Amino acid sequence: MPHINVIGGIKMKKRIVFLMATIFILSFVGACATGKAPSTTGSKKIFMSNAYYTAPYCAPLNKGVENKAKELGYTIQIVDGEGNADKQLAQFKAAVAEGYNALIYFPADQASSPPVVKYLNETGLPWIVLNTRVDPSIEDQVPCTVASDEVEIGRNIGRLAVDYLKDGGSAVYIEGAAGASYTVNVTKGLNEILKGSKIDILNDHQYSDWDPGKAMKITEDFLTKYGKDKIDLVICQDGGMFQGAISALDAVGLKGILKCVAAGNDLIIKESIIDGSLLGTSIQDPFIEGALGVTSLDKLIKGEKVDKWAVTPGGMCLKADVEKHNWF
Repeated sequence: MPHINVIGGIKMKKRIVFLMATIFILSFVGACATGKAPSTTGSKKIFMSNAYYTAPYCAPLNKGVENKAKELGYTIQIVDGEGNADKQLAQFKAAVAEGYNALIYFPADQASSPPVVKYLNETGLPWIVLNTRVDPSIEDQVPCTVASDEVEIGRNIGRLAVDYLKDGGSAVYIEGAAGASYTVNVTKGLNEILKGSKIDILNDHQYSDWDPGKAMKITEDFLTKYGKDKIDLVICQDGGMFQGAISALDAVGLKGILKCVAAGNDLIIKESIIDGSLLGTSIQDPFIEGALGVTSLDKLIKGEKVDKWAVTPGGMCLKADVEKHNWF
């Protein structure tokens, strides 16, 4: 029988284990030194920061994200960015440290987005922008933006207004959050259509931050300042703001008398189109948008090609069309 050197074999095994551990540590340090996150191959964890988590639109948007993530086999965490880009940046850094391997960014506004976009690209992870567009100067640095055609939404609202006030008139207008791409672009599209229409917007910018309560107060102030006889139409950028506006009108007996136009798929919009107090809406389905966001991110994770701008389906909705759409 040949002699077996047990002690030598044990020493050899120890050298192999030590060598493997050294290689692992050097690989990890190298990844950190380049600014790239350590590989999370095999992980299926998505992290999303939603700047306007509490806005009425965002509850169904988040649900659309969650449902599609579950369908595709991902776990997901969605947090409130509180309309603050610095907070969102800190949230993403914590998420990367915790091992999330894909990210969704719902920006607070355009102007504050560059540092966040810079960091997200430095992570080396798949990521997308959802709902609100970043600053135009850095849009080409975003792998994929999933959002509505915000300018077209504004045009649709404008078309409804022009169709109703064919001979001109006066309107009051409630906007979302100052600096948000949706706010800026919807107003841009609206102004395109109203130009030369003999319809005047009575007020300067009035921002409600997507809050129905603030929109209600703004509408009450409009009625006090201008009087019901000087206002021919109330224009709202989304369903949450319309909810506040119609509550203010209802409180003084003007619901259905002072007509409105808005954008969105809120249930109150459907009901108000049916009862005639809302002339129509520009569709923006949050369930579809949320699902489209995760589908686009899934393609990036798999290394598949995606559009730089995945447009959320939209269009006009009048009374005859209400049963064709989802409402929340």
